[in-house]
Amino acid sequence: MLSIFFQSLKIYCLNLHKFLLYMLFPVLGQIFGLYIIFGLNYWYTNNLHDLTTKYQALNNMSSMILLIVLTSVPGLIIFVKALWDYLVAYGAINSMTEGYLNTGRVYDFKAHNGVVLNKTFSFIALWIMFSIFTMIAIIPIFWVLGLIFFIYFILIFQVFTFENGLSPIGYFKRSFEIIRGNFAKTFILMLLLCILTYGIMPSGLSVVFDYANITPYLTKAFEAWAFNLPIEPIEKYGVTPAIIASLVLQSLIFFIAVGFTLPLRSICWTLWYNCNNTEEEQPVKKITSKPSKKSSKKAKTFKIEKREIDPEIIRRARLEDDEY
Repeated sequence: MLSIFFQSLKIYCLNLHKFLLYMLFPVLGQIFGLYIIFGLNYWYTNNLHDLTTKYQALNNMSSMILLIVLTSVPGLIIFVKALWDYLVAYGAINSMTEGYLNTGRVYDFKAHNGVVLNKTFSFIALWIMFSIFTMIAIIPIFWVLGLIFFIYFILIFQVFTFENGLSPIGYFKRSFEIIRGNFAKTFILMLLLCILTYGIMPSGLSVVFDYANITPYLTKAFEAWAFNLPIEPIEKYGVTPAIIASLVLQSLIFFIAVGFTLPLRSICWTLWYNCNNTEEEQPVKKITSKPSKKSSKKAKTFKIEKREIDPEIIRRARLEDDEY
């Protein structure tokens, strides 16, 4: 188990520049999209009086709502596209890891994305089911039960990437089967990943922001934005623009650190999937005698087909960059 953790860390660090570039738009695109949405609306509300005075056509509720919607559309498009790419990365990085184990290179990102996009409907259905499960699990009375099942379902995206012939519910069942008997080790591995990517990395990035003098600049910007929020009813509870600005900045740093370390977590769970996926196909028995009419009826069988990595991906990965 520890060897899996350190091997995944090694793969991630050796290819850090490639993974950072791959996750650049999925992570920063979401932040940039939200910045455009809230930034334009912040500018609009601050200049509302001047705009309505200068342009009489804007001095009615329908025009105001229309302008707010129009200013939100560009940022919303960027945000949705970045979010989709981030979700696709959950499956694509699994394929990249398998490619690395076969070729020693992280390469051909579009082809690995295609592994997910070829099953878009199943992928969306899987995310919907996982979102429903998450919403139920965050209800306080379901915390313990939700955590237990989260560990059992932790390999659903690896199952999705590498196994065919399963329904979205089948991905959850298959993950449960793989983790069963390895629950304690999986929990410890998850704990190590959480400590590193949800604890140490955000804290380290926060220190970098402080050292680079980014923290004071962003805090002032967020505080100026928070002054325009209708927080008067909750100010009696100690909620101030400064506190809101600090929380937003902490959330931003946390999101960046967690987002850029997604490849590390996916690599680790792919290696764990390979380590525990011991199911082998049963050999087909040859029939030497003529079957009777009764036995000639074919029984219904369901076989999990292991998805092999696309040979074309391996071929291109073995080429040098100037040959591709």
